Amino acid sequence: MNDHLLLFLVLFPLLSVGGIALIWIGTSGIRKAREQEERERVRAFGTVIDLVRHVSLRRGKPPVCHPVVEFDANRKTHRYESRTGYWLDRVRVGERVEILYDADDPSRFHLEELFSRQIAGEKVTVLAGILWIIAAGIAAFVLSR
Repeated sequence: MNDHLLLFLVLFPLLSVGGIALIWIGTSGIRKAREQEERERVRAFGTVIDLVRHVSLRRGKPPVCHPVVEFDANRKTHRYESRTGYWLDRVRVGERVEILYDADDPSRFHLEELFSRQIAGEKVTVLAGILWIIAAGIAAFVLSR
C-alpha cells in the first residue's frame, strides 16, 4: 500500500466525523418527527391564546415560545401548552392555527405549518452532512497527493 493511499485512508474518516454527526442528528430528528406524526393524526383548528417564553440557561441560545392553544376535541374545549418551542416570530396570540393531536391524549399536539418547517430543517441538516462528507473526501484526496 502506498503512502498516498494510507494518508487518504487516515484523513478521510477524521475529516468526515462532522458530516456523519450532522447526518445522524438530522435522521434522528426526522425519525422522531415521523413517530410524532403517527401518534398525532386528528386534525383540528385552534387559537393561540398565550405564548409561554422559555429561556435557556445556555449562553447564546435564543429564547423560544411554547404556544398555548385552545381547541375543541372529543366534545370538550382543551387548552394546552405546546411541548415544542418555536422562535418568537413564528406564532402570535390570537392567531388561528391548524393542529394535529393524539386522539387518546389531546395534550399531545403539534402545529401543522411549523411541523412541516421542522422536518424541512432536519432534511437540510442531513444534506449539510452529506456535503460535509463529500468535501472531506475531496480535502483528504488533495492533502494525500
